[in-house]
Amino acid sequence: MKALSKLALLALLLAASVPASVAMAQEQCRLPSRITVAPCPNQAREEARGTKGDFDHYILSFSWSPAFCAGPAGRRATLQCRDNQFGWIIHGLWPQYAQPRAGQRWPQYCAAVAPVSEAVLRRHLCSAPDPRLMQCEWAKHGSCSDFATPAEYFAAQAGVATRLTLPEPQPGQSVQAFTAAVVAANDASHGHDRLERRHLRVIGGPDGIRELRICLERDLVRYRAC
Repeated sequence: MKALSKLALLALLLAASVPASVAMAQEQCRLPSRITVAPCPNQAREEARGTKGDFDHYILSFSWSPAFCAGPAGRRATLQCRDNQFGWIIHGLWPQYAQPRAGQRWPQYCAAVAPVSEAVLRRHLCSAPDPRLMQCEWAKHGSCSDFATPAEYFAAQAGVATRLTLPEPQPGQSVQAFTAAVVAANDASHGHDRLERRHLRVIGGPDGIRELRICLERDLVRYRAC
């Protein structure tokens, strides 16, 4: 219980550190008048494994929204791709094993969870603009995390995101060049560890950079090698 309490406090502190520029972007984000609250449909058909709190580190994953919106799935994502224009958005915060356990690199669906409330969804939809994805991230990954509630879990991932500067991928930019650009854009001036290449995993494709993953210790303050 002590670990959960400390991390809950960390989530609140991180959420309170959102700079004015991020707050303005959230105000400008267009959200629907009503948000459907429904459980993650994947939980009934995907394997449950692992125990809540039994993992080694986190990955915070970001998705480059223009690349997603240019693909077939983007045509169905009206909030993200029709009603708004985003750059980097949060994909999820994922508990990970340092070494595979029974051939698996992460736990998932560690416990049954109630759906995320509309209030929590609305609070974070401008940084993770897909209610169904948020429900599934909480069910699949949040249920295994150190956080007791969706509010703590999503506040923590948003808090880490606000301390990072993520450059815009350039046309034709290689994974190596973009990785170097991320490292150059972030320094230790905010009192955190210096972000290095070994802390990053960049995913690209024929249409350019698609995803950025950052590896973190369980305290969500220190980076670690991916």
